[in-house]
Amino acid sequence: MFNRFVKEAREIAARAPTVARGLGSPTVEAEHLLLALTEAPDTGTKEALADAGLNWQVVREALDQENERSLAAVGISPAAFDLPAVADAATRPEWATSAKLALERSLKVAAARRDSRIEPTHILLGVLRAPVGTVPRALEVAGIDRLAVARRVEKGMDCAR
Repeated sequence: MFNRFVKEAREIAARAPTVARGLGSPTVEAEHLLLALTEAPDTGTKEALADAGLNWQVVREALDQENERSLAAVGISPAAFDLPAVADAATRPEWATSAKLALERSLKVAAARRDSRIEPTHILLGVLRAPVGTVPRALEVAGIDRLAVARRVEKGMDCAR
């Protein structure tokens, strides 16, 4: 699947499991791809994220707030439980549906644009275009219009042609 990915996009996909493991997640989710994009060397996506006010810290805080809000919706307070901090660091996280769908959407974005290679911006668009899930809810909590960010990224891609 990753043979169409440019080096920087492969590095982001390779970084996402490390991010997930570092956060104690047994699975790689779309939010881990987004966090990996915020950490990537300047790939064009970093500038688009920065323009939207998104960096590692902002995304992490938004994800934490979304998690607390989701748990509160069902009457659970994380502070009331002695939850383990991290999953087994020796276990490599499995790719979960949200991350797989984000990568699938990135392929569809590239195909629609008739791009032969997958760039980090395609991955970012794949993450931002999720109709539902943790990333859309977290960005909403942070006051970020993800579709406006996606439009800005697309516009930047068009200018680069």
